[in-house]
Amino acid sequence: MNRTSNRIRTRSGISESHSNMERSSSDQVTLVNDVDWISNLPDDVLLVILSRLSTEEAVRTSVMSKRWEHVWKHIPHLILDMTRIVNSKEPIYGSNRVATLMTKIIDNHRGHLESCAIDHYSFQSVNGMLNTWIQALTCVKHTRVLTLTHHCPHPCVPMDLEDFNRFRDISPNVMSHPSLRSLSLGFYNLENSLPFSNCSNLQTLKLSCIVAEVGVFNRVLAFCSSLEVLVLDIKFSKKNGDPLKIENKKLKLLLVACCRNADGIRVSAASLEILAITYRYFRRDEFFLTAPQLQFNRNFWVAGEYMPHISYNISKEKKSIGHEEFVNLSGDFLIPTASLSVRVDLMNPTEVERLRQVLRLWTRKMIELEIIFKDNNAPREESDSWKNNNNFPNAEFRVNTVWMHNFSGSEEEFALASLLIRQHMVVSKMMIKLTLFPASKKSKIEAAVAKLQALQTEDQPDITIKCF
Repeated sequence: MNRTSNRIRTRSGISESHSNMERSSSDQVTLVNDVDWISNLPDDVLLVILSRLSTEEAVRTSVMSKRWEHVWKHIPHLILDMTRIVNSKEPIYGSNRVATLMTKIIDNHRGHLESCAIDHYSFQSVNGMLNTWIQALTCVKHTRVLTLTHHCPHPCVPMDLEDFNRFRDISPNVMSHPSLRSLSLGFYNLENSLPFSNCSNLQTLKLSCIVAEVGVFNRVLAFCSSLEVLVLDIKFSKKNGDPLKIENKKLKLLLVACCRNADGIRVSAASLEILAITYRYFRRDEFFLTAPQLQFNRNFWVAGEYMPHISYNISKEKKSIGHEEFVNLSGDFLIPTASLSVRVDLMNPTEVERLRQVLRLWTRKMIELEIIFKDNNAPREESDSWKNNNNFPNAEFRVNTVWMHNFSGSEEEFALASLLIRQHMVVSKMMIKLTLFPASKKSKIEAAVAKLQALQTEDQPDITIKCF
């Protein structure tokens, strides 16, 4: 009897203990589930999370709890897009209310901004706010990269079209704050150059669909004396016989996508490494270029007009703002570009990688590719060159004619040439120039050319590979 009672008590104790453990475990799970783990993360991590959201969504997180109330105010990038809010949620006249909200976001933000992009409509109150936004973003927020884009309201809105895109009532010198390094403007009519006075702080200037008198453009470019990147999609409001003048000793990249009503362009840029002109309506006597870094052999003037072309003297410098901007921009401008000239040292790994990145951009057939191999006597670096890689950076790349200058027959040069042949990238011709080398090297080069000719397969009967 006693043994039986003991067993019953023991089992009962085990049962109670097990039940207590279950309750304890259940309570712990409840506690774990009640913990807001995300809110307990440090601000730096929360800002990374907010960076994945739109600015509008990031601001909304302020109502979630006290912890989140001010976190968004420290995000380094703002994108304020009036068109997305107005078009989807309210009539076009509601842009005045949205503009007020945008002002509030800028004012409530704390600290400095790495970048800010504003897309806006043009109404009287909005036009007045534009200057307020610019002043706050440059002088208070110390924004480094600023993008401003004007959008026309719906055509049925009864307003004077001439007033839609005028860059008016903007304070003088407002773009000259030393923190501002990059400025992009889209769809404005520049009435004067005063906002750009003393703008030696800017390294990058992008003007897209901008209208102004040639004198205004020339003064703006003269004020921006430290530019390294200049992108122009512009129209002169009237012809007066004066050319557009681009004179800058620091300029690395010049991209001219459009220059309507121009009475010529004069470019003087001692440091220019990349010249991309996709606008085809230049006459030979309208374009003057002084750029000692860009010495190429091909003539891209056809019947007196310019054939869209890019000239690129690839830099060996580890950091190149010109190359970075070119790679980021070129997707929008390469479509009409028919040809490319590059000057490259295939033994320099930085230059090789940049050449790969440039060739990777082309998605349709190129008419001509000119390659000038640099005669570089500097110490050679170990490089992941073409001879170590059997794959071209862009499998879709096709070019009618390849011109190779300063070809020495080196392993690296032969590897690049053979890769173009073996992977059927060359459609018509590969022309190799020998004249810069002494007769003692000529036999070696001719032997390399013979090897290239031997690479032709039966399905490439129309390709010509020869020296000239």
